[in-house]
Amino acid sequence: MKPLFRIWPWVKPYWHLMVLSLFGALVTVSVNLMIPLQISRIIDQGISQSNGSLVRNRVLLMLALAVGGIAISALTRTIAVRMAFNAITDLRRDLYSHTQDFSFGNLDRLSSGELLTRLTSDITKVTTVLTLGVSMVAQTPIMFVGAIIAIVSIQASLIVVILAMVPVIGAMVWYVLTRSTVLYDAVQTRLDRLNTVLQENIQGTEVIKSFVRQDHETERFDVVADDLAHQATLVNQLLVSMMPSLIVVSSLGVAAVIWLGGNNVMQGTLSEGDLVAFISYMVLVVMPMIMFAFIQPMLSAAGVSMARIDQVLQERPEVPEPVKGLDLASSEHPGEIRFDNVCFQYRALDPNQSLDEALSNVSFRIRQGQTVAILGATGSGKSTLVHLIPRFYDTSSGTVLVGGIDVRQLSKRSLRDTIGIALQEPQLFSGTVMDNLRYGCPEATEADVLAAAKAAQADRFIRSMPDGYDSILDQGGANLSGGQRQRIAIARTLLSTPAILILDDSTSAVDLETEALIQDALAAYEDQTVVLVAQRISTALGADEIIVLDDGRVCAHGAHEQLMETSEIYQEIYRSQLGASIR
Repeated sequence: MKPLFRIWPWVKPYWHLMVLSLFGALVTVSVNLMIPLQISRIIDQGISQSNGSLVRNRVLLMLALAVGGIAISALTRTIAVRMAFNAITDLRRDLYSHTQDFSFGNLDRLSSGELLTRLTSDITKVTTVLTLGVSMVAQTPIMFVGAIIAIVSIQASLIVVILAMVPVIGAMVWYVLTRSTVLYDAVQTRLDRLNTVLQENIQGTEVIKSFVRQDHETERFDVVADDLAHQATLVNQLLVSMMPSLIVVSSLGVAAVIWLGGNNVMQGTLSEGDLVAFISYMVLVVMPMIMFAFIQPMLSAAGVSMARIDQVLQERPEVPEPVKGLDLASSEHPGEIRFDNVCFQYRALDPNQSLDEALSNVSFRIRQGQTVAILGATGSGKSTLVHLIPRFYDTSSGTVLVGGIDVRQLSKRSLRDTIGIALQEPQLFSGTVMDNLRYGCPEATEADVLAAAKAAQADRFIRSMPDGYDSILDQGGANLSGGQRQRIAIARTLLSTPAILILDDSTSAVDLETEALIQDALAAYEDQTVVLVAQRISTALGADEIIVLDDGRVCAHGAHEQLMETSEIYQEIYRSQLGASIR
């Protein structure tokens, strides 16, 4: 239950609504406590003495109290709902904003499925408690104490029945509370896994179909779905078994009061009206405990969910913003890049494990305006290297400098505004082609957009679409080919006119002729530093300098002609791809 109190910073701005809600709950309970007294007066002073006017007046009073209680309860619930949704909206906004500051390293550990569950399912469970639970939690102790006081004032000797019932019901509720908390944690963990598998299946549809693995993925989904269903069933079986048990114990208590109280009535020490009122108050004593048993599953689920939300909020970005970030605009050469003895190691998901270094003692310099190709086999560390330039990750040791300034001293906005990066698997968004092209530069003119699209060799196929630049793209650009998506991503990057342009194997799905046209167009962007990550040697041939990576190390660098004479690894790559003899 303790994690639930972590919601207070978001509830605090709406404390006045909470106070009104609690006050309304107090009034509602007070009304409920007055009704048994009216029943007692109707029986003892009205029915027993044949006083019709008293019966009529008391019944009307009871009716007024009931209607007033319902109205106040409805108003209280409305106020609680407003308070809850205001607080939850702020929490959801802060949670989403917090995840936007995560580095790639944070996202490596927190899968998109887990984050999705926390932003949806977990938030919903906390919302339910705030909308329903606040007033119920407030009413429970007030009603319990008020009913006990009324019982003692009517017939103190019968309190022994209550004293016998309360520990039994309390023990039952406590057991369910502690047990269900563990089970709810397991349910949410399995929901994370279900969302992850579902997301992988949706995103990997092409791969699944191409390998005819639909049956395998269906079985994989069935396993996690059955596991989730099993855990959810355990929780609900526990809750279902509790309610009948509470009713049995309550019924036994009522029977004991009728038996003992009936003897007192026959002995003349208790009136019939007071016996009925006593039974009503006893129900009001048990009712709060049943109410708590009813909201307890919500409290347990919300406690687990809030702990999971807080886990995300407590996650610190691995790439922090410097306290006083420098502006790269102050540099004379913002397109200059230097790696100084850089090492990088990914963090293992298991803290007891360590991974090999992805980059080891990497040093080189790229002057402003140069076009440099990063060449190497799969897994050689090419993408890792370029991800250190915009500071998607921080180095394990060594220094990356842009414009002569350590990237850790630059504000992330200033650094990333200077760098444009197009990835091998570009992310496009649902909307028009024009919206996607202007994504990084919303103020771009139509002429600028057309120029960038032409440079990326995208203008022709865009114009051939039904609505041209106003054509609607499906989610992820699913209605485009891989090469078309890559060209739109390159155009989007060019439109932001970055001082440093990084193309991370972003022409892998483009034919050689189109790739050559794109590279020719890039030459027109004067004073722009271009970093080409490539596996195809044809991509690297026109570069001013080629850096060859092997197993995370720079094994050679220089122009094509120089590498053909000095680097056996480069010669092997050249021969394997172009089939030419080495001279």
